[in-house]
Amino acid sequence: MKRLIAAAVCISIALGGVLTCSSASAEQPPAAPNKKKSKKQPTTDPLYSLSLMRQGVVYMQQGRYDEALERFIEADRLAPGNATNANMIGLCHLRKGELDKAFAYFDTALNLVPLFADARNNRGTTYLAMGQYHLAEVDFMAVLGDATYPHAKQVHYNLGLTYLERGQLGAAEDSFRRSIILPNPVFDGYLKLATLAQRQGELERAIVLLDEARLTFPEATEVSFELGKVLTLLGRDDEARPYLEQVIADEPSSDAAASARALLGVS
Repeated sequence: MKRLIAAAVCISIALGGVLTCSSASAEQPPAAPNKKKSKKQPTTDPLYSLSLMRQGVVYMQQGRYDEALERFIEADRLAPGNATNANMIGLCHLRKGELDKAFAYFDTALNLVPLFADARNNRGTTYLAMGQYHLAEVDFMAVLGDATYPHAKQVHYNLGLTYLERGQLGAAEDSFRRSIILPNPVFDGYLKLATLAQRQGELERAIVLLDEARLTFPEATEVSFELGKVLTLLGRDDEARPYLEQVIADEPSSDAAASARALLGVS
């Protein structure tokens, strides 16, 4: 299944400043609001709404989307009409695979703030997941028209997926290349470029791309697996072996490890 990149990859949320995505393990779960106390909250309370949004973001970073949704929906009740909050509700639904609900909230965010680039990228991601590739392309191109947008590489990657789904391999390759420009390249951009190189019979070029990915993302087991596969295809079994053994050591119960064992001829 293709991996899509929504703006939640690097969550930027205007809560009196910018909150960037950090390691979920570094954050403690926010304390759940006291339900008795929350009933006493006034009908509208912008400050408490912001507190709920911050809690929701932490839950999102931990993959606890139902709990995040509860916080964002309550925040919307207390301070309706916040485009950032609508975008975050949409992201929760997108992560849960609830595409129609996600689309509706991204649309709401864009109706409130038409130039909200995060929401437009996320709506494009939803279009892509729905198979509406032309509409996805329109949204991604609109976001890339904003030279100040900080997550342009993720958008280039998503645009590459859009072209790939439509069989436009040259355009897809160009977009994926833009996604891996240093600094802070998109990891999956390397994998897609390596796959395209293999489809074109350019296995040596695939190895170069995967080597670049390994240098940039040294802990990524997926790169080791792909390198092992390509080297095996080239008959370079001795070079492939350490990469495949690394996959087995890192993720012994994974499907990749099972494939690595098969390539090595071990059980």
